[in-house]
This record gives sequence, structure tokens and C-alpha cells, in this order.
Amino acid sequence: MVLRQTMNNKTLDHLLIALTVLFDLCFVATAIVVAYWVRFESGWTPEALAFHKGGTPPLDDYFRLIPLMVIIWLMTLKALKLYHPESNATLSAFWALCKAAIIALIATLAALFFIYHHEAYSRWVMLLATGFSLVWLFLGRLVLYRFRQAIHAQGVGVSRVALIGNCDVRAEQFIGVLKARPNSGYELVGIVTETVGVDDSAVPSLGESQDILEIVQKYRLDTLFISSPTVPNETILQILHACEGVPVQINVLPELSEFIKGGTAITFFEGIPVLQLRETPMQGVSGIVKRLIDIGFSLFALIVLSPLMLTIAIIIRLTSPGKAIFRQERVGRAGKPFRIYKFRSMRADAEEEVGHVWAKSDDSRQTSLGKFLRRWSLDELPQFFNVLKGDMSLVGPRPEMSGLIDMFSESIPHYLARQRVKSGMTGWAQVNGLRGNTSLEDRVNYDRYYIENWSLALDIKIILKTLWAIKKG
Repeated sequence: MVLRQTMNNKTLDHLLIALTVLFDLCFVATAIVVAYWVRFESGWTPEALAFHKGGTPPLDDYFRLIPLMVIIWLMTLKALKLYHPESNATLSAFWALCKAAIIALIATLAALFFIYHHEAYSRWVMLLATGFSLVWLFLGRLVLYRFRQAIHAQGVGVSRVALIGNCDVRAEQFIGVLKARPNSGYELVGIVTETVGVDDSAVPSLGESQDILEIVQKYRLDTLFISSPTVPNETILQILHACEGVPVQINVLPELSEFIKGGTAITFFEGIPVLQLRETPMQGVSGIVKRLIDIGFSLFALIVLSPLMLTIAIIIRLTSPGKAIFRQERVGRAGKPFRIYKFRSMRADAEEEVGHVWAKSDDSRQTSLGKFLRRWSLDELPQFFNVLKGDMSLVGPRPEMSGLIDMFSESIPHYLARQRVKSGMTGWAQVNGLRGNTSLEDRVNYDRYYIENWSLALDIKIILKTLWAIKKG
């Protein structure tokens, strides 16, 4: 049940691609060893010519070829798009693998000539290794393809899908494809119409497009497909705006004219052209790695910094009345509220008269210790507990106070886009000087840049810039 709720089709695709890469690496490496054994030690082939005066070449020489062949194979498979989520174990995929095997063999022989030209390697070993790799790579893909179908049949890794628009030829074609492939990884929950429900009783009506946000949240939808011929552009813009704060992927089934003009924005779903307007960020293998980094780093930080945190907590209690840990409701991913933890840097009654407001650098409500804690960001150390729990990430947009969300979302364009990802202890806006009482419009722009251009490398860069900023005070 937990897997069904936490893993959608895209995440499963990325996991299976990662497994495919891992299998390919192991298969190619093993193929070299097996080919060496067949050629020189099995007795199944004629006696080997003496590559060295000592006779049969040592196996260690061929171990040195494993990194080279693995890199060539992986680059060739990626270039031929054999790590694409839609690729499967069909006859066409086998012929594509044959093409990759020929290219990899030629590239390997060429590399041997230019890199190891002073040593003679058996071409028979190279040929046998290529053949073994071809067969094993195809069988590995076949196993993973069947595994994916079995997983989908159990309801795991399935994206919950809704179609927006009245039933036309394109919408009926899309519905037919989903019904014909029950293990495709997409579950058609229902259809959302402009004004009235759908006559086809086989497809449940979820409601009207003007209530799209409530529909997405009620039915836990992962992906929306908009049938553009029946949905006006104004409605599409309204849908995009309404869903700006929730992590739902939005695609368009375009008309032919849109398909011609779409260019690189066009993807394909089972042969049907789809215009992808927005993709849910931080999913798949990279998203899992990001979460593992969050857990590992926060756990390590809490262990290492526990003496410092205990000391700070004791000093706070001794120097001012009130609790050492300040708890406040903030809003995170998909608008979900959570309690953020910080060392108290202000008087215990700081919010009784003014409510939820941003603190100023010279805020009179700060304690003498609080000024020191805030300057060196020590007041935020308890947020490692938030990261460990999963409420926050190490890197992401800073979480906002719940009492300010409605006001900001009405006055700041695209403000709710920040809620498409988890909030962070630090972020792209903060390391670029937009921290505290600064321009909210600029912060939103920096946060949107981070979301649209996110990568693990960018996270590492932000963490390093944060540590440098803390060092400078």
C-alpha cells in the first residue's frame, strides 16, 4: 500500500532505467571474462596463438579492457536511446541492440588499436564478448520489462490520470489506448469536462474544469492530459494557474497544427503526440538520491552537532524565559503545513502583539544571544530534524509562514510555484543574497529558476555556497 501511494509511473521508469544500466555494466564486464575462458581455457576452440612468448595471455590483460568496453557500450546504448522509458523487449528493440553491438565492437577494436597498439588482443575474444553482451542485454531487458508489467498489475508505480475535455476523436483514441494496455503504468481515473458530465458511463466524470484543484487533490491525480481541440486556451491557462502549487504533471494532446509548431516540446505516449507543458520536478532516481542525501547528511549533522545544540539549548533557557525550541507552522510541498523547529532567538511573547511577520535584522524582539545565533545561522540547526522527518530538504525554497501564503499568492505572480517541491534549509535565493526581509518577487524568480533547472550538482553548489556564506558570517 505504501509503494502504491509513493511511487508513480515516472519514478518506476527511472528506477528500472537505473537497474538496466547496472545490469548492462555487469553483463558487459562478465562477457569479457566468459569470452576469455571460452577462447583460451574451455577447450572448445583451437589452441590460441601465442600472444606473448609465454603462450596464452594473462587474464589480467583483459581485466584492463573492462572499463573501456563498459564505457563504449553505455555511450552507444544511450546514443541509440536504448535507455528510454518507452523502449522494451520487442523485436525492434533486439535489432536496435544488434546495431549497438556492431557499433560497440568497431569502436572497441579502434580503441584497442590507438590505445593498446603495443599489445595484441584476441579479436575472437572481442567478438565472443560482443555476442554474449548482446544476448544478455536483451534477456536483461526482457526480465525487467516483465517485472515492470507485474509491478503495474499490482497497482505499484501507476500514475493516476485524468483527461480534461469533451470526448472527440483524439480523446477517444487516448482512452482506447489506456484501456487496451492495462499494465501501461497509467490508470485513467476519469474525465473532467468544461460544463457537463460525459455521456460514456465507462469513463467516470470527475467534475468541471473550474474545480480542477479540488479534483486533483480529491482523486490524488499525478498527471493531467488536456484535449486541446475541446479546451480553450483560456481554460488551459486557468488550469495551469490553479495547479501551480501542487505537484501534478500537465500534458496536452495537441491538434495537428500545434504538433507541427511544437518542436521539441512534443513527446509521445504510445504513438500519440503529447505536448508536455510542465513536468513534476525532483522525481525518479535523482529524487531518491536527493532524499537519501537529505537523510544521511541530516543524521550525520545531528550526531556531530548534538553537543553544540545541547549547549545552545541550555544557554537559551538560562538567559531568557521560555522554551529553547521555537515551533511555528510553515507551508511546504503541495501546500502541506508542518511545524518547523528553530532555536528561539526572540522573546517568548514576540508574536503575541504583531502576529506572523518577518523578522528584521535589528528586530527589537531579539535576545542578545538570538542576535548571535541568527548571524551565524545557528538558530536553524534544529531544522535538521525537519529534514530527517521529510518535512523539508537540505536545499529548496524557504518555507513561508502559513498566515502569509494567501496574501502573497494573490499579490506575487507564480508565488505558489515554490510549493511544487519541498522547502529547504537553504536555497538558490538565499545564497544569492535574498534572505530575510528582501524582495519577495526576486526570491520567487530565483526559486522558480532552481525548480526548473534542478540537479544534484546544483544542490551541491548551493550547499557549498551556504557553508562559505556562514563562514563569512
